[in-house]
Amino acid sequence: MRGAGLDDAIGVAAPIVADVRDRGDAAVLAWTERFDGARPDGFRVPAERIEAAAVQDDVLQALRAMIRAVRTFNEAQRPADTAVEAAPGIVSERRWLPLDSVGICVPSGSFPLPSSLVMAAVPALVAGVRRIAVVTPRPVDATLVVARELGLDEVYAIGGAQAVAALAFGTETIAPVDRIVGPGNAYVTAAKLLVSSRVGIDLPAGPSEVVVIADETANAEACAADLLAQAEHGAESEALLLSTDRALSDRVTTLVARYDNVKVETVSSLADALARSEVFAPEHLELHVRDPEALLAQVRNAGSVFIGGSAVIGDYAAGATHVLPTGGLARSSGGLGLEMFMKPLQVVRATRAGAAAAALVIGPIARAEGLPLHAAAAERLVERA
Repeated sequence: MRGAGLDDAIGVAAPIVADVRDRGDAAVLAWTERFDGARPDGFRVPAERIEAAAVQDDVLQALRAMIRAVRTFNEAQRPADTAVEAAPGIVSERRWLPLDSVGICVPSGSFPLPSSLVMAAVPALVAGVRRIAVVTPRPVDATLVVARELGLDEVYAIGGAQAVAALAFGTETIAPVDRIVGPGNAYVTAAKLLVSSRVGIDLPAGPSEVVVIADETANAEACAADLLAQAEHGAESEALLLSTDRALSDRVTTLVARYDNVKVETVSSLADALARSEVFAPEHLELHVRDPEALLAQVRNAGSVFIGGSAVIGDYAAGATHVLPTGGLARSSGGLGLEMFMKPLQVVRATRAGAAAAALVIGPIARAEGLPLHAAAAERLVERA
C-alpha cells in the first residue's frame, strides 16, 4: 500500500488485534457489533445456509469455469523435490509439503469478491492443505456457492482486523491457522502485518493498480475501459495511461474525465513509458503496443502483465492469480501461487566417511567464528568414522 494510509490503519487495528488475542470470541463479537451495528449470536455460517446458497445458472457456470482454470494453472506449478550430493558422502534434500491450515479473507463489503475465494482456496486444495477456514463479513450467496463447490464448510461471517486476529491467535470457536491469505481493506492489511511474526501472511495488498502502456496502434476505447475497470475498485485505486501518441491520450482523457483516480500522460517513447512503469511496479501492466513481446522482454516489475487483452481477463478467466502485489511490492514479490500453501522441509544425510570429511570444513570455520564447541562436535564426527 502506497503512502501513509497504512500507518494510520495499523494504529486503528492494533488495539483490535490485541483485544481478540486476549478475549477471544467475546472480542470478535464486540468489534463486529461496533462496526456492523448488530451483535451476532455466533459467527460460524451453518452448513444448511451454505447448502441453500444459490446464484443464477450463468454465474454458477462461470464460477465453475474459473475454478477449472485456476486448478489447471496451479497443478502445473508444483515444485519438484530435490536431492543433491553437495559434498562427498553428504546428500542434501528439499521436500515440499503442504501447510496444515490456511485462513482466507474474502471481501464482502461494497464489492463482494467470491472470485478471491477461488483464487486462494483452489491452490490451497491443489497443494494439499488439510484445513481451510474462510472469513467473510456478511457473506453473499455467491461466496457460499464457491465454498460449497470446493467442499469448504468452515466459513465465518466476520471480517476486518478482528477476523485476522482470530485466525492468527485462535478463539474458543476458531482454531488458529498457519498462514493467512486474501485481500481486504486497509485494516485487514494492517492486521495481517501485525500478526505476521506469529503466522505466515501472503503480502500486504492495497488498492488496485493498473498501468497501460500504449502507442499509436492502440484502441482508445479499449484503453479507457481497462483503466476504468481497475479504478472501479475504489477512490484509492490508481489507473495510469502512458501513451506515446498525443491523439490517443487526448481521446482517453475525454473518456475518463469523470474519474479522479485515472491519470493520462503522454511520453516521448516506449522506453520512457517502461521506465516509469518499472519505478511504479504496478499490480497490473497492460501492453497495447505494436510489438508487445519486445517490450515484455524488458519488464521486471509488475504483478501480472497482459498482452492482447485486458487485466479483467486475469481477474476472472485466465487461471493465473488476481491476488497480486501492490504499492510497489512487485519489485520484490509475485502474486499468490501454489508455493504460498507449501513449505520446504530440508533433510541432510551423511555417510560416516562424508561426516568425517565435513569435519575438515566445520572445524576451521567454527574456530574462526569463535565457536569452539562446534569444532569439538566436528572432532567427534572423525572419531565415529
